[in-house]
Amino acid sequence: MSNSDPSLPVRVPDFPQLLQDLQPTVQALEQLRADYNRKRQTANRVSLVIGALGGVAALVALSSTNEPVVTIIAVVVTLLLIVGCRFIILSNSREIFRSGIKNELYTRVTAAIAPQMVFQPHHYRSETELEQTGLISSRIDRYSGQDQFSGHIGKTPLVFSEVHAERRETSTDSKGRRKTRWVTVFRGIFLTAEFHKHFSGYVLIETDFAESTFGWLGRKMQGLSGDLVRLEHPDFEQAFKVRANDPVEANYLLTPSMQERLLKLRETWGTGIQLSLIAGHVHLLIPQGHDWFECDPDRAADDQHQLQGFSEQLISILRIVEELDLNTRLWTKE
Repeated sequence: MSNSDPSLPVRVPDFPQLLQDLQPTVQALEQLRADYNRKRQTANRVSLVIGALGGVAALVALSSTNEPVVTIIAVVVTLLLIVGCRFIILSNSREIFRSGIKNELYTRVTAAIAPQMVFQPHHYRSETELEQTGLISSRIDRYSGQDQFSGHIGKTPLVFSEVHAERRETSTDSKGRRKTRWVTVFRGIFLTAEFHKHFSGYVLIETDFAESTFGWLGRKMQGLSGDLVRLEHPDFEQAFKVRANDPVEANYLLTPSMQERLLKLRETWGTGIQLSLIAGHVHLLIPQGHDWFECDPDRAADDQHQLQGFSEQLISILRIVEELDLNTRLWTKE
């Protein structure tokens, strides 16, 4: 399937033609992959030799000392030597190839899909931007991200990236030993786009666990919140909890049509999505349990299936602009 109409904001690229145009780049990347594969083979051979020598050493130690502890130490030292040698031999060659795919190929695929979008693999939305959505109530102790896209889809400016926010939790057991674990606050796609209506307040649209779980009782419990907004759509009410500083403005923004669009968005991306409308923009959090926009160093640089996978992921997000009808501007937003 291909759609090359340049007037469309999002289109499916002609991969055979695109790969033909990128042959010099593909060949250079294949040389990097060949170098990585050679180093990996060398690392495998060295690991086998170290493992064999370590096994012999462990057996000799056991037979001469009859002490299992000595054998355990020999095994641990062998494993550490294997890990260390593999790290030294492989160095960062895998990451060099991965970065090459993203910087050289995925950037060109992005331009072919949406000419007004720019892909920056090593950039990501900031922690401050995430907190300003109003959708994060937990503190954040560790934060990272990657793969930022920014630009326009039609008339709509937008930016999104993968982010991972975590909270550190420390506990003490009955013996006084402290244990630390990291809890994910949010991991997934963080998208911000310009909304197609003017507004001055805020609207938070979050998953409604209380009403979907406890029904009437959950709804009564929610009523204790002073900024809770009730809407007329029963399915939307069951799916989402809406809070806003101005109920009239919230109803102006969340029309029946927009509520239907948000329900369809929820069907596509899962029940964990959250949105906020703040300062003329819509912020969308899409939870994901794995990294997107990745590449496999074991595949050839011109692997069309891999490029199509990247393309499908990117297009699915870019089409959110269409699914929310953000390019249909009112006269006040022209």
